[in-house]
Amino acid sequence: MLHKGMTMMTINANASEMVTGRSASTRLHVTRLGNCGMRAVAAAVGLLAVTELAWAADLSPPPVAPAPYNWTGLYVGLNVGYASARLTETVSGGGGTASATLPGGIGGFQIGANGQIGAVVLGFEADFDGNMATKSVIGNGILSGTAQIPWIGTLRGRVGYAFDRFLLYATAGGAATQLVSNVNVGTIGSASTSFMHGAWTAGGGLEAAVTKNLSARVEYLYLETANFNVAQVGPPFVTVTGRLQDNLVRVGVNYRLPVAW
Repeated sequence: MLHKGMTMMTINANASEMVTGRSASTRLHVTRLGNCGMRAVAAAVGLLAVTELAWAADLSPPPVAPAPYNWTGLYVGLNVGYASARLTETVSGGGGTASATLPGGIGGFQIGANGQIGAVVLGFEADFDGNMATKSVIGNGILSGTAQIPWIGTLRGRVGYAFDRFLLYATAGGAATQLVSNVNVGTIGSASTSFMHGAWTAGGGLEAAVTKNLSARVEYLYLETANFNVAQVGPPFVTVTGRLQDNLVRVGVNYRLPVAW
């Protein structure tokens, strides 16, 4: 009986140890399974977050390109530059000719308007410049004297092509200028005159937008009058006629007025 009791105790102890071992192993497997599950959930959440961010980035609107510059509008401006005029005077009846180059600084203002259609810019401009040109006129006959050009004004049309903030343009129209003359015709006599003369003008320029409303430019104009009467001297009366050709190089700034056009 004692032997059987010992045997039963041994079996029960072994069974208890087996149950205890299996329970611990089960708890270890459950713990490992729980850790793996938490890692899988965290990875899934991270993947979803990255996917959502990438999706949001794909759906965000692309950056908006800046609108091209528009030259349309009214403007006013100032200019300075250099003029080189050539004056030719002739005495009727074969009394000889005289000519001179009249260089001088110029400066003034302009006002105009532009309208842009696509890349083409159409407009008009009026300007007025004071002129410092004064020079002696020396002839190859009996004619001599002095000449002065106090001012020059133009009214022109413009047509240009815009490369965004740069405008390349051609211009042409009418012009007016004053010629103050003092002519001496040998022993016949002398005369002092001051007349305004009409002319035609053409040229071109390049303008660049500095800000939305401010632009800077460089421009060349050629100006030419027809033959005109300078003075009549006598008796015996002779007529002095003249012709004026001028070259203007100017730099300037324009301010585009913030008004509807």
